[in-house]
Amino acid sequence: MNPPEDPLAMAERHVRECEQRVARQLLIIEEMDRDNHRDATMARKLLVALETTLDLMREHLRLKREAQDLNT
Repeated sequence: MNPPEDPLAMAERHVRECEQRVARQLLIIEEMDRDNHRDATMARKLLVALETTLDLMREHLRLKREAQDLNT
């Protein structure tokens, strides 16, 4: 069994995972555009939400890193 993640490692993992989701959503949108799929607009709205979430996660990670530097 793996030891529990520390908060910084968890924040880093969350950012990586969200970056992967954003990349996957971009591929989905490209495919929908190629196929002239009518729901591509909704897919773009989801992408905006994912990018906003990623921005928030990156800011959270930045704050975690700053806090760790202050405590060392």
